[in-house]
Amino acid sequence: MLSSTDARRLAEQEILSRTGWSELPHDAVLTHAYHSRRSRYVFQWKRKTDLYSSEVDRLLVWVRDDGGIERVEISWLAPLHPVISTNVERILRSIGYTIATAPPSAIKEAVRRRAYEVTGRDIEVLEWRRILRKAWLVEAAGNEFWVGKLSDEAYVLLSPDGEIVGWMILPTRAISVSGFWGNACDGACPPCAGWCYLARDFKSYFEIWADSSEAVVWGMCPKYDYKTGTEDCTNSGSCESYISSSDFENAIKDHKCKFYACIAHGHYWRAWLGNEQGTHIDICSISAGGCDLAIEDLLADRGRMRFAFLGHCGAMESTGEGTFEYEFRKGQSGKTTVIGLKDTNDTSWAAFHQWYPAFLKDLDENRDKKIGDAYDDACDSYPDIIGHIDITGDRDQTLRDIIQGDFCEITA
Repeated sequence: MLSSTDARRLAEQEILSRTGWSELPHDAVLTHAYHSRRSRYVFQWKRKTDLYSSEVDRLLVWVRDDGGIERVEISWLAPLHPVISTNVERILRSIGYTIATAPPSAIKEAVRRRAYEVTGRDIEVLEWRRILRKAWLVEAAGNEFWVGKLSDEAYVLLSPDGEIVGWMILPTRAISVSGFWGNACDGACPPCAGWCYLARDFKSYFEIWADSSEAVVWGMCPKYDYKTGTEDCTNSGSCESYISSSDFENAIKDHKCKFYACIAHGHYWRAWLGNEQGTHIDICSISAGGCDLAIEDLLADRGRMRFAFLGHCGAMESTGEGTFEYEFRKGQSGKTTVIGLKDTNDTSWAAFHQWYPAFLKDLDENRDKKIGDAYDDACDSYPDIIGHIDITGDRDQTLRDIIQGDFCEITA
């Protein structure tokens, strides 16, 4: 029977013969070599995927027990060898290398030194990549550049001669808001009672995922006491943070905002932050709804929301064009996930209070887990919510994809 070592050797030879490469890429990692029903072994090499990468680079080979090659898949878009300018070559020689003998670390160091000569900035050079142009602000022709890191939030593209020719600023914002119960308690509730505790719970995870408490706009809105008709709720004990309509509007319009959660009265095209007797914020899915704010307008000049949770009772009673779930997705199905309540009753509402902490905790602790799988697992754990919650969009994106991902393409 063919051994794993021999099968891997055959797989490597197949890749080299098909590509014409003299060797496999130095930074390719053999992620698995496993048995399959079709062949004895399946080998996969994969190049790391980070926020600046264009696509996942993979090499896959299926090897039969008799040594035959069942199948090969090659999706390797990154260039194997970087373009070296004469100035970078000069720096390599100064530190004792020629291009032929220089290891990747020496080449990166030479590019770093050249970038400092050109820009005056100390840029950490990460790798030579073919990039996804729509994710960057690119000022040069071509699609192969050095990727450099200026800070945790700013990455640059460098030409072969160390010039900055492109920028990417990572999105790091989120919003979590709640509404009031209003007069649903017939006077028995505190003046500003509402679902602020839910907004706070989502906010606590959003802060972790954005890696900043300053990056999350959150609270209960508006700051209003419907009993007295005054904006005086600060001593109600219900919520320590209130946000205005303009704060809410600006937070959603910010292209860096990737996470959204809203708990309110409402349904699939309208939500009320506030109560019937006082000032409040009406949110509609589209501008034709006649509300204070429309998601269609707020997202007009930015990409789709990467993750949206709609906590109004009928939020997912209807989906598709004109609804909240559609407008937050901007009609797209990739790199955007919407989860929302529907047909809410006392039993499902109680189950929701167990479901959402389990779901958020699972995502946080398993950042490479598909959102759809985390959703299914939470529903399996609390079955009373099944039929009263729904998910649309991209079930396969992960929390890590969202945090480290690129800008969403702006769509009309």
